[in-house]
Amino acid sequence: MNKILISAAIVLTLIVFADCSYCQTGNFNKIDLTEKILNSETKLTYFNDIGRINRTQNEDIEIKEKSPLLGAAMSLVIPGAGEFYAKSYVKSAIFFAVETGLWTVYAIFQSKGNNKTDEYEKYANQNWDIRKYGQWLVEQGFKESAGINPQEPNLEILRGQINHCEENNFSHTLPQPGEQQYYEVIGKYQNFIVGWSTAGNDITKNNYENYVLTQVQNYMSDRQKANDYFNISSYSLDAVVINHLLSAADAAWSVTIYNKSINVNTNFKFRNVYVYAKNKFVLTPFLNVQAVF
Repeated sequence: MNKILISAAIVLTLIVFADCSYCQTGNFNKIDLTEKILNSETKLTYFNDIGRINRTQNEDIEIKEKSPLLGAAMSLVIPGAGEFYAKSYVKSAIFFAVETGLWTVYAIFQSKGNNKTDEYEKYANQNWDIRKYGQWLVEQGFKESAGINPQEPNLEILRGQINHCEENNFSHTLPQPGEQQYYEVIGKYQNFIVGWSTAGNDITKNNYENYVLTQVQNYMSDRQKANDYFNISSYSLDAVVINHLLSAADAAWSVTIYNKSINVNTNFKFRNVYVYAKNKFVLTPFLNVQAVF
């Protein structure tokens, strides 16, 4: 720890003459001029302890150190709060602004993702038909397709019949309509392509795996946009967590720096200084400041 000691002498406003009532033949008597001045009605302002300023004999102001742990906890909850506690107002504003911006980004892209999801799900509900898909399985003679009745009134029973056929022919079965996975597989896997409204009769058991349908491509593009929006909102939440942690660490550091800045030892006293040029004793105030860094 480095210590800087600064001593300054201030020119006295009082000049004590050798023949004054306090002096005898060029020497001071036993009266303590320093004590007399300090106890006078003037009540001069002086410093005497680390972090304490005495303004009068009966009034003092305490400058207390702040808690780095408290500052970190405050910023962990609300980024910038700990910096504000440490009186680092610029950094406090920056961390709080970043927090506000990240939550704004999250809200915007979460909303966009939800809207795009509603859009492509509605489109799928209107343009993909389980009965058309079941009919194609029967017509193409897939294994176990004989147990499928495309006209089955109960769509859940029909889905069960189709699932049995799919288990013997494909890698994926049709999920329950309305589930997130349902909207994924009907656009992702080729065997479901025949259920789309624009699918023609030219799709067969032999070419369905390589068949390209523009309608499906557009549908999957919309799904990807929705996922991209959700990814951005997810990244913003990750950034929120990082912002909280960074602000907490910075708050602890800022409070530590603040405490060092107030760790100053000062004192103010009077000394009798003999001035040879004037052949007089001069009562001179001295101010000592010790700063610890």
